[in-house]
Amino acid sequence: MDKISNRTEYDMVKVQLEALIACATEKGFLESDLDNDYKREIARLGLMMAEYEDSCLEITPLREKNPLLVEMDDFFYKHNMKQKEGAELLGINESTFSQIMNGKRSISIVLAKRIHRQLGIDGNLILEYC
Repeated sequence: MDKISNRTEYDMVKVQLEALIACATEKGFLESDLDNDYKREIARLGLMMAEYEDSCLEITPLREKNPLLVEMDDFFYKHNMKQKEGAELLGINESTFSQIMNGKRSISIVLAKRIHRQLGIDGNLILEYC
């Protein structure tokens, strides 16, 4: 099969791909420097599935996280801070902090200044993604 033309074929290829990955993993054939039939077939099946998904399935692409929020996440992770502690540091309530970090609430100019001062995040990054 060179192309998936319906959902039944897609489901069959998916099962085949999962079995192939499991077998190749068990045998250690997925090492990055190896070139073998397993890796080539996995790539071929994966490409067929991706083409079918793009043309026939209503799959919403994953959203990339705002780079400012990534920087903030990194700061809190490096400083081993929980959500509550991050909210306290920025002088906002935990609910507001959660909404901001999940991209559901925008950052005010007052909070943007606090982020710059308290977290040391570059002002240009804040301006671009605030």
